[in-house]
Amino acid sequence: MIAVVPTFHPDDDVVGNLRSLASQVDELIVVDDGTGPAADRVLDLISTEIANSRVLRLDTNSGIARALNAGVRAALGDGADFVVNTDQDTDLPAGYVAACLETFARANRVTRVGIVCTDRVNGQPSIPTWFSPEGIGLVPEAIQSGFVIARECLETAGLFDERLVIDCVDTEFCLRVRDHGFRIAIAEDTDITHALGEMVPFRPFGLTLAHRDGGHLYQYHSPFRQYYIIRNNIDLVFRNFLRRRRWTLAVVKRQIGPTFDAIVSGPKRTKHLVATVVGGVHGLLRIRGPIPPRLLRYLRS
Repeated sequence: MIAVVPTFHPDDDVVGNLRSLASQVDELIVVDDGTGPAADRVLDLISTEIANSRVLRLDTNSGIARALNAGVRAALGDGADFVVNTDQDTDLPAGYVAACLETFARANRVTRVGIVCTDRVNGQPSIPTWFSPEGIGLVPEAIQSGFVIARECLETAGLFDERLVIDCVDTEFCLRVRDHGFRIAIAEDTDITHALGEMVPFRPFGLTLAHRDGGHLYQYHSPFRQYYIIRNNIDLVFRNFLRRRRWTLAVVKRQIGPTFDAIVSGPKRTKHLVATVVGGVHGLLRIRGPIPPRLLRYLRS
C-alpha cells in the first residue's frame, strides 16, 4: 500500500497529517505541485521526520490531476497493489487504510470494487445508492481525498484527466471507473477530516441581510476556481448527457445556486461574472487545459 499526497504551499499542519498517514502505509509519496522554494522547509521536514516518505517536486503548478498522476505512476512503479490518495489538508484517522482494505477483502470478484472511499466527511455520512450482495454500500461518485484505488482499476480505467487541471477531476474519474465495470464502495464507519472551503454569508451586491437565523451561507471559491468549476462541469455534461441524462440534469441543477451566489455576492463580483462567462464559453467550445495566463492574471489581480 502506497499513499500519494499532492501539496501546494504546505504548512506545518501538513506534516502532522502526513505523519499519521505514513504509519498506515508502506510508502508515502508527496508530490509538490510547483510551490518552489517556499516549500523547502516543510518538504525537508517531511523527508527528515517521516522515514518511509519520498518527495517529488513538479517544476510548475499544473493542477491536482497532474500531481496525482505523477504520484500514482511512481506508486505503481514501486509495485503498489493499492494506492491511497489524499489532499494535504485531509486527516485520515488511525485504522482508516486497514478499514478500506478490509472492504476490498469482503467484496467478491463479481462485485468488482475498484475504489473504496470514506463513509463520512467531517461527520456527514454518505448515503449508499446501492448495496452489493455482500452488503457493502456503493456510491456513484465521491471526493478523491481518501480514495483507496486497486491497481487493476488504475491500469484498466486509466489515471486522472489532466485536461481538467482542477475541479471535477474526481467526478470524471469516478464516472470513467464505473464505465469500465468497477464499483465504488464505502468503508463502513470511517470518518475523515477534510477542509471543504470557506463558508461566507450571502450578501447580494454587498448588502448585509438581517435574518434571525444568521442568514444564508455559501461556499466561496476564488474567481479562477469559478472558471474551472463552470468550464469543467460543462465539459462533463457534454461527455455524459447521452448516457447519463438524469445525472447531467442534476449537475446543471446543483450548479445554478452556487453560480448565482458567486456572481451577486461576496468580493470580486465582476471577476466572478467574467470567470463564469469565459468558463461557460470555453466549456461549450471544449477548451481544456490550464486557464489562459492573461485571464488568470486578471482574475487574481
